Order: sequence, then C-alpha cells, then structure tokens
Amino acid sequence: MMTRCLRFVSALLVVVLAGCGNLPVPLGSMSTTTPTPLPTATSQPTVAPTDTPRPTPPATATPTLAPTATPTVTPYPLLPTPTLAPLSANERQAVFEDVWTLVRDRYVYEDYGGVDWDAVRAEFEPRIARAASEAEFYALIEEMIGRLGDDHTRFDTPQEVAEEAARFDGGVAYAGIGAMIRDLEEGILITRLAPGGPAEQAGLQPRDLIIAVNGVPVSDTITFGPGGPVSVVRGQPGTPVQLRIIDAAGATRDVTVIRQIIPPDAFPIVEARRVPGTDIGVVLIDTFNVSALDERVTDAIMSLYQSGPLDGLILDVRTNGGGRLDMLRRTLGLFLDGGTIGSSSGRERSFSIDVPSGKTLPLLEQMPIVVLTSDETASAAEMFAAGLQFRGRARVVGTPSAGNTENLIGYDLDDGSRFWLAELVFRLPDGSLLEGRGVQPDRIVEIDWWRYAFEDDPQIHAAVEELQLVGRSNDVAEVVER
Repeated sequence: MMTRCLRFVSALLVVVLAGCGNLPVPLGSMSTTTPTPLPTATSQPTVAPTDTPRPTPPATATPTLAPTATPTVTPYPLLPTPTLAPLSANERQAVFEDVWTLVRDRYVYEDYGGVDWDAVRAEFEPRIARAASEAEFYALIEEMIGRLGDDHTRFDTPQEVAEEAARFDGGVAYAGIGAMIRDLEEGILITRLAPGGPAEQAGLQPRDLIIAVNGVPVSDTITFGPGGPVSVVRGQPGTPVQLRIIDAAGATRDVTVIRQIIPPDAFPIVEARRVPGTDIGVVLIDTFNVSALDERVTDAIMSLYQSGPLDGLILDVRTNGGGRLDMLRRTLGLFLDGGTIGSSSGRERSFSIDVPSGKTLPLLEQMPIVVLTSDETASAAEMFAAGLQFRGRARVVGTPSAGNTENLIGYDLDDGSRFWLAELVFRLPDGSLLEGRGVQPDRIVEIDWWRYAFEDDPQIHAAVEELQLVGRSNDVAEVVER
C-alpha cells in the first residue's frame, strides 16, 4: 500500500507514445532540453521487397559554388528554460518511494520482465541518498527505470514536464535552419522544410543531401565529436552556417544559411495535398500528441474537398510516433461512427477504447480510405491504423508498424516531476495483440519512401491503386443493384 497520495494526470489521460530510432528530427537547437525517446527493441516481421527500384544516391561531384541570397531574419521569442528546484533529502526519498512502489504494484508485467525489482531498490536507494545535485538525483531515477528495459515507461523531470506542456499547446520554439532531416550513411538527407524558414529562404529543397558543414565532411566523426555534424549546424540566431549540398539531380553547391528562431508551428502537424492527376487527397497526421487534432484533420479534409472533386483519401501516419488516447478517439470519430477499436487492460484497470458517435464527416460516408504505415508508425498511430483496418473502414498500405502499443498512465509527483508507467496493453476486439507484431498492411510496399518526391512516392502510388480498385468495385456493385 502506498503511504502517500499520488495525483493522476487524468483518469483517462493515457498516452501511447514510442520513440523509433530513425524518425526525422528538426535540425536546430531546442530552447529547452527535450528527452530523447529510446528506440523500440521489437523486431519487425520480415517482408518480401517489391519490384519497385530504389533511386541511386547521386555520386559526389566537384562542387560548383553558387551564391545564395541572405535570408531575412524573423525574430521570435524563445521561452525561458525552467530550472530544477532544490529538493531536501526527504523530498528526494519520497519521489524515489513513489516511483519504485508504482512499478512494484502497477507495472503491466508482474515479473518486471525478469528484473529483480527488490534488488533494484537495494542498489539505488543508497546511491540516490548520496546524489550531489538534483540533476544527478533525477538521472539516477531514470537509470533505475531503465533497468526495466521498457521503451515506454519513462520519468520526466519538472523541466521536461513544463516543456511537454508547452509543446502540447504549441508554445516551444527552437533556433536552427528549419529543416527535418534523416541521418544516412551518405550524408544528412533533408526531408522537410519549414515554410518560409531559413533553409527554404536559402534555396534548400527536400531530398537535398548535406555532405559537409562549414567545410568539414559529415563523415568526419572525430572532428565533430559526440554531438555529430548536427551540433555544428545548431547555433545562435542570426549567425551563419555553410552547408555543402548534393541536390536530387546530383549537382553540388555550397549554401550559406542564417540561423533563426523557428516558431512552434513551423512544421504543420497536419498537412493536406492532392495527388497530381487524380481526385485523391493525402492528409499527413504527424502525431496524436497535440491539442485539437481532430479539428486540424477536419480542416485539412475540408480544404481538399473545397478545392475540387474528392474520390478517395489517404491518411499518412508513417512518421507518427503516437500520442494521447483522447486525441486518438476524437480523430477516429471523424471516420467511424461509434463502436470500439479494442481495449486496454493491465493489473489495476481495463477499459474499452470507444469511438464517439455522431462526429463523422458526412462527405466521407462513401469515400474509400487508405492508411499508410511504416516501421516508424508507433503506439497510438498503430491503434489508429489497426482500428480503421479491423472495422473495415480503411485498407493499409506500406510496411508493418512498430508493434509498440503499451499504454502509459501518468502520475504527477509532489516535486513537479511526472512518471509515465506502462500499465496497459492494447488488444483489438478479437483479442489479438499488436505488441511485438505491429499492424500488417493489406498491401506491402517495401521501399525507402522518404527518398522520393511526393509525386513519385511508390507507396502513395500503391495507395492510389487501392483506392481506384475500391472505386471500381463500388461502381460494379451499384450497376448490379440497378
């Protein structure tokens, strides 16, 4: 029995988040310290590759230096970084007791994954008592939790709690060049640009490959040190950084980018566009960890509908790492009229994940839908795709998802920290698990889709074909009925 009263974040503020190792990240310096999520350890099912060829990365050519215009610097205030308040020895012990006891009593795996949890207490209690600073104390709490080997369960310091609240409300900005990147063997691939940001102003494009920063090849790990080349790209607003780029056509040039503050809404969470030459729309949903997500998705779909005929919809959650269960339910309600997509259960509680009724968009009533998934589709995003697939509302195209769907319950502790504990596992209505297996696509298209321009993306092409097949089937069925 716990000796102190713990405050729930909310009775149903269940978060299903997962970090995946190769997700695109913003190329810049965050105004606050962002916790780095651990990659999922779950192995993915082996799938046979399709016949779609991969584009060959361009060979490094002798650079042709092209002058670039100096971007206009747009001021944007960075939020102040919260500091860690000092804790007494008794306050530290209380936080330790809360965290250890919650794991003992409520962790979803009663055997703690084979870990001797009493022995963990015996090891960490004296170390925590000797901690020389708040930073060391919190690091030891995180190390203790790490012994579970669980990619979901995590501890947020009071600093990180404040930062997460600001991110959820759209209040965190960072200083950088305004680009999302992937770290590849051949260089740093730009996958997305902040509209109007410094990288775009300097003439950079998605699929440009950064091969050197300030004249140093990105492969020179010794010169860049443990922070890598990204740490050199980061810097103070108003200062320049020189990037050597190979573009999609194979041409090499040097580009000077002036670092700026990147506003919190620089990379839209939801984006809508049409597939060229079709009446099919694509809506990117990048996370479920943002307020009013269902309203954003509604606005995106309505913008597609108002721009012309709309015969099919593709929902892209390939880089969606999860988020809040309430946002998941509300977004599902746009496509499903009530019912359930499954349930979550654990040692202390279980509940059905029900979809709200009466919230569907009328224009979607007869519209075929495809959901795009990848091995970076995790947690709430997997539940979203699997729920639509199970209910027969959408087909899934891409590659199997991460298989990382433990649900977290959040506890606010007295020092302002928050402990997210994996207490629940998700099951579909038929009892099947996604954990360790992932969502299995109806059509597998194994490809590095992020190497392609939107209009050339093989997975989008496959999704369009699926939608057109459904459309033709519906036409035939309508003729037969007549």
